[in-house]
Amino acid sequence: MTMRDQDAERDQPSEWVSLGEAAQIIGVHPATIRNWAEQGELSYRRTPGGHRRFRRVDLEQWLASHRITQPAEAQVLVQSALGRARMAMGDREALARLGWFGRLSPDAREVMRRQGLRLMDALIGHLADPAASHGRETAHDIGLAYGRLLKSQGLLLSQALEGYFYFVDFLVDSVVQLAETGTARPQSAWSATLRQITLFTRAVLVSMVQVYERE
Repeated sequence: MTMRDQDAERDQPSEWVSLGEAAQIIGVHPATIRNWAEQGELSYRRTPGGHRRFRRVDLEQWLASHRITQPAEAQVLVQSALGRARMAMGDREALARLGWFGRLSPDAREVMRRQGLRLMDALIGHLADPAASHGRETAHDIGLAYGRLLKSQGLLLSQALEGYFYFVDFLVDSVVQLAETGTARPQSAWSATLRQITLFTRAVLVSMVQVYERE
């Protein structure tokens, strides 16, 4: 292989791309890509280090057959909330003081993580089209999943609610911070976003409580 051929080969895009690159190709938040991958909607492989890799041609084919519209503001909001959650999960001393968290098994925590990604993905879709029924239906399903899991772990309803609001606060705090940092959106737009988040998370909450009441 000549030097020119080597340079040309280096200039070619890699066949396999990272999670972040996949999100850029599709035009969605990385949390959405994680959720779709775990739901089996996007194929991937793992590196020896455990990182996901997606084949570029698969992503391009998927994109050609789907129409994706995710508002930039919603993606920024989810990015902020997930960042807050990751920081909180890294504080082991603080987590140890949360009674509800200590009752969750490692497997249950992993299920909660996956459901959290699903919730964030559904929330982005809901903010893109609040009138669509799909977002409300997904919120209902996630609430049932949360309720069944937490109840199976022996959590009282009060403990389940404490854990739920612990994570919902990350969303609310992110909206407040973004509204206060002087983005191009008017205050009224952020107020409308907060209203839609409240409606969505309330739907999750009601379904979660129903599990404790009926099952």
